[in-house]
Amino acid sequence: MQGRLLDRVMVMNVTIVLEAVLLLIAAVWIQLAHLSIAQEFVANKRALIIGVLAGLGTASSGFILLFIGKLFKDNLQWISSLRKIVMEEVAPLFAELTLFDILLVALASGFCEEVFFRGVMQAQIGYLPTSILFGLFHCPSLRHISYGIWAFSAALLLGFLLDYTGTLWTPIVAHALSNFIVITYLRYGVKAQVTDV
Repeated sequence: MQGRLLDRVMVMNVTIVLEAVLLLIAAVWIQLAHLSIAQEFVANKRALIIGVLAGLGTASSGFILLFIGKLFKDNLQWISSLRKIVMEEVAPLFAELTLFDILLVALASGFCEEVFFRGVMQAQIGYLPTSILFGLFHCPSLRHISYGIWAFSAALLLGFLLDYTGTLWTPIVAHALSNFIVITYLRYGVKAQVTDV
C-alpha cells in the first residue's frame, strides 16, 4: 500500500459510515439492555481540562513511539513495526484530506467510538475486556498487532478517564483531540516522508 493514495471521498464515506454504525449499535444496545448513560454526559471544566491534557499526552506518546521507531529501526522490532504501519498504511489514508475533513473524522471517531466502547460496552462487560476489544477493533490483521497493542494501551487510558471523572466527555475530548493532532501531522507533517521508512 506504500505510496498509494486513497480517494478522499472514499476515506470520508467509509469513516463516517463506520462511526455511524458504531453509534447505531450503541443506541440499540442501550435500548435492549435498558441502560441509561445520560448521566455520563454531564461535563464540568475539570473533566474537560483532563480530557485535553490526556489528548495531548496520547498524541505525544504516538509521536515519541514514531521517533523511537525511526531512531532505532530494527533494534526495537515492535516499535519499528508500529512505525512502518503508521507511515506506510495509516498516513496514506489521510493524504488527500482537508483540515475540515480531519476535524470531522476526529470528532466522529472521538464521539462515536467513546459512546460505543466506553459508554456502553465498558458499562456492560468491564474495563479490561472493552480495552482488549478496542485494540482488536484497530487491528485488522495479525500483521497489525503492534498497532492494536498501541490502541489497547490508549483504551486503558480512555477507560480510566471515564471511571476517574464519571463523564464520557473526558475520553471523548481526549480521543478526538489526539486523533485531530495525529491525523493533522500524518497529513501535513509526514506527506513527504511516507516512502522514507
